[in-house]
Amino acid sequence: MTYEEIKKNMPEEYESRKKDKLRYRYPRGESYLDVIQRLEPVIIELERQRAPVVVISHQAVLRALYAYFADRPLNEIPLIEVPFHTIIEIQMGVTGVQEKRYKLMG
Repeated sequence: MTYEEIKKNMPEEYESRKKDKLRYRYPRGESYLDVIQRLEPVIIELERQRAPVVVISHQAVLRALYAYFADRPLNEIPLIEVPFHTIIEIQMGVTGVQEKRYKLMG
C-alpha cells in the first residue's frame, strides 16, 4: 500500500506511525527499533571490512546504518534523507564521517 492508501484505508495506523515513527510497528511488520536490533551482526561485520563495501537495501535499513556510522541520535533515524537512485559514499576519518552523494537517475 502507498502512504496515501494507508491514510485512507487505515487512518488509525497512519496516525500511530506519524506520532512515533521510530517505535511504530506495522501489523506483522517491523519498527525502526526492530530493524536496528536486527542489523547489529551486520554492523559488526561491516566494521571488520577493510575494502569498500556496497550496501543496497530498503530505506529503513539504510537510514539505520547511516545513523550508526555517522553517529546520529536514535530519534533522528526515521528522518534521515535517503533519496532513491542515489549512492551515498561515506568514509570514516579522524574528523568524522566524510560523505559524497551521487545521483544515478535524473
